[in-house]
This record gives sequence, C-alpha cells and structure tokens, in this order.
Amino acid sequence: MQIILVATGAKGKNVVFVSDTLQSYSLEEAARLAKEGKLENVYVVKGRGGDYLRTSRSIPKKEQLEQLAVSSQQLFAFAQGTGHAVSTPAVARYLQLYQYTLEKGGGPPIVINGNATITKQDAKDKLQPHKKVIFDAAEKFNVDPYLLSAIIIDEIARFGPFEDITDPLAGYFIGINTSAGIAQVKTETARELIQDGYYNPNPDDPKLAPSKIKKTFRMDLYEYIKQPKHSIFFAAARMRELIDKWKKFIDLSARPEIIATLYHLPYKNPHGAPEANARGLQITEEFYQLAKEWLK
Repeated sequence: MQIILVATGAKGKNVVFVSDTLQSYSLEEAARLAKEGKLENVYVVKGRGGDYLRTSRSIPKKEQLEQLAVSSQQLFAFAQGTGHAVSTPAVARYLQLYQYTLEKGGGPPIVINGNATITKQDAKDKLQPHKKVIFDAAEKFNVDPYLLSAIIIDEIARFGPFEDITDPLAGYFIGINTSAGIAQVKTETARELIQDGYYNPNPDDPKLAPSKIKKTFRMDLYEYIKQPKHSIFFAAARMRELIDKWKKFIDLSARPEIIATLYHLPYKNPHGAPEANARGLQITEEFYQLAKEWLK
C-alpha cells in the first residue's frame, strides 16, 4: 500500500494516514504496517514522544509525507465548502480515487458541486435510524421535520468522503470551534443556543448553566454535540433561533430555502430581503424530497 493523504492534528503532527485503498490508519496502526513492510516508501523513527513516520528520500518530493499533509481544519473547511477551503494535490488525488470507488460500487450518488459524495442508499441508512429523534426535535421547536432532515442529509453527504478520516481526528481539534455530530453543529453555536435558552442537553450539568456557559470549555460542549440526539436537537433549535431572530423582517417559516442557507453561515444581521445560495437551494429542492421519501 502507498500513503496518498496525511491528516494533521491541531499541533501539526501527522495523526491519520490514508492509503491508496482508501483505508485510514492511526499513527500507531500506520507504524505497525510500516514495520511489517506493508506500506511503501515509509519507515518508522523513534522519537522522544514515541514512534513517527518518515518518507524514504529516494522517492519524488510530491509523494513525501510533508507534501501529502493536510490539517484537520482544512479538511473540515473543504467538506463544508467554506472560503477557507484549500484543495491540495493530495486532497484532489484522494477525491479522485474516492469518486472512482463510489461509482464502481454502484447505486446513484448524491452530487454536490459536481462531485459525487456518498450513495443515496448510504445517506438513507445513516439518516433513517434517527427518524424519531428528528420528529421529536421538530415538534419541540416547531420546525419542519423534513427541512431539518434535509439539512442533515446535506451534512451527511458533504462529510461522506472524509468521515473515516475526520472521526479519528476528534481528539486533536477538540479545543477549536469545530463542528460535530450528524448535524455538524459547531461548539460555539451550541454555546449560543444554551446561553439564549433554546436548548440545554443536560440541565443538571453545572458547566452548562447559563450563568457559566460563557466560560465552559469547548471540549465539554463537544462531548454533547457529537451525540446524535443532541446534535439533532441543537440543529432544530438553530432553525427556531433563525425564525425568531428574523421574524421582525420576514417569516422564515415560509422561506425554507433561506433557513437552509442561513443555517450554515456565520451570523447575519436580519433584514427584509435575504437571498438563498446554491447550498440552500439544493437542500430545499433536492434533499427535502429525499427526506420525505426516506422518512415516510
């Protein structure tokens, strides 16, 4: 096997290694494979902090681990399609192999920005087990359960190519404002929703008290938002928050494409003429229908 992509943690350490078979390995697993001679062109070096991998100097520079490395923050930005997204040759090669494998595996895919991200069947299988929680959350916050589901489908699809890579990275970006859970809720969004009284995943946890929430560590919030139930409830609360904050200017409950657009954007001052972006339109025009089919 050959390493084609390396994901780094918050401190720049190589922590996840992806092979040309699209398998993801932790540093410990990759080191073991290298010692067994199953990884091409890499060898193990013992350092003060433990084993790490280096590339054989005889191979081209573009194939060396340093050139294949992408930070966890870059991967999340790329998945979300934000302005901070950076497409490196390593990411491009990985996605090319991923899409080839996806298309070869059969089944119609979900396509975002021209790229196949996950098969519809796989997305359906990830969404359906949470049907009851989705409808419970929608009822609690008086939002459309199918729009909530469509937003979740969008998140499932965008992270489809990177799920196996980003899951092992959790412990390395836990201190930054990252997103987590099936609805990809950001830690600071969760903090705001708790502070404003929209949703508290555990009122008995003193760290989540409104009077203390501003000083609560992101790692404590992360422990809640990574759980499917709380991720979904936070997402529904976020939808309700948007409707409430914009109601002075416009009734967003009648504009699902605007809710779907604003859900993923940084705070915007409410006004009377919001416009949907391509992401919001795909959620309401495509994923909404899938949600109605899958959650009958």
